[in-house]
Amino acid sequence: MGTINRRQWLKQSAAASIGMGGLSITGFNAFGAVTKERKRFDPASEAGVTRLLYNENPNGPSDATKKRIAQLIPRSNRYATFHKYDYLALKNLIAEQEGLEPENVMLGHGSFDPLISVATHFGSKKEHLVVPSPSFDVVGSFARKLGADVVPVEVDSAFKIDLPAMREAIKDKTSLVTVCNPNNPTGTVVDTDELKAFCKEVPKQTTVLIDEAYIHYRDAWRQHTMAPLLKDGANVLVTRTFSKIYGMAGLRIGFMLGPKELIKELEAKFTMGFPGNMPNGLSVAAACAALKDKAFVSRSRELNQQARTDFYKALDQLGLPYIPSAANFVYFDVTDFAAYKKLMWSHKILLAGGWPTKKNWARVTMGTQEELDFLLEKMQGKAWL
Repeated sequence: MGTINRRQWLKQSAAASIGMGGLSITGFNAFGAVTKERKRFDPASEAGVTRLLYNENPNGPSDATKKRIAQLIPRSNRYATFHKYDYLALKNLIAEQEGLEPENVMLGHGSFDPLISVATHFGSKKEHLVVPSPSFDVVGSFARKLGADVVPVEVDSAFKIDLPAMREAIKDKTSLVTVCNPNNPTGTVVDTDELKAFCKEVPKQTTVLIDEAYIHYRDAWRQHTMAPLLKDGANVLVTRTFSKIYGMAGLRIGFMLGPKELIKELEAKFTMGFPGNMPNGLSVAAACAALKDKAFVSRSRELNQQARTDFYKALDQLGLPYIPSAANFVYFDVTDFAAYKKLMWSHKILLAGGWPTKKNWARVTMGTQEELDFLLEKMQGKAWL
């Protein structure tokens, strides 16, 4: 995908039926489903499999990141400590870019790792949690397994996280509220000022977790992050990952920002301090390179925006309702998701959808032009409607 030009795709899609099929993704159910469905494919090869499921960046990792990894492979026999690119170097770099202190930063294996820590910390004593629905509800799903009282709050009529309704759901015993922004799977965002106000007005005993896995796909994204609230003493946690726009999903590296005392408590509890659960050296070094590669992030955002625009045009041609997205995926109504899923999996196209309260809505990752061309080719005829 060397240039941002999708005219050929639109030509091919004029008569195509567009949709998303794949898995019913609800918390951890997605992974069990993938394991089951994987038996259809050759696990030794990805040939013939179209990956439009996990919202990976088809353009990454960047050349700078790959170069850094290659440089560090010879020292893979060493832990990522006492080195130019150790975990402290990454913490310092993140803190510098966020205007915070290293003590505000907790590293993890993707953002999934910190999210599980948060679920355990705030949900293991049968606490009350408030989560949006549908959303990437790792925290809620895991906390339920621990016996927590997790209350889902449905998105509003515009498919945006309903902050007023979530505020109403908070009780005296609510330990945590989660907000995924941009939200997965809907791709919607909440107003930045409204979210800031929400974070400040929740009861003192309630922590607000903001999952910002897809925030880099927003223009001027630093104007929308909740990380600066930490400098004002707000009781918030912010998670980010290198798995999305940075194109490093397989390297499993991410981080969480939070109040110093809370981060210290979480690290002591879940990573046992140094070296504990430290990410591997190649991931740490790659993350350091990725954070400095602004051009790659900008280019990835630009490519994704063009892909989304072209996808919207094709959906408009087909008359399929969709939600404008601020992320690298699009959420839309396929009317009969079960039929759509069956058709997609028959062509080894890995897609997602079927969330409990939006059973016929589907989500497709903005993959390469070739991948999306293939999707559209197999969608001809609206066989799932």
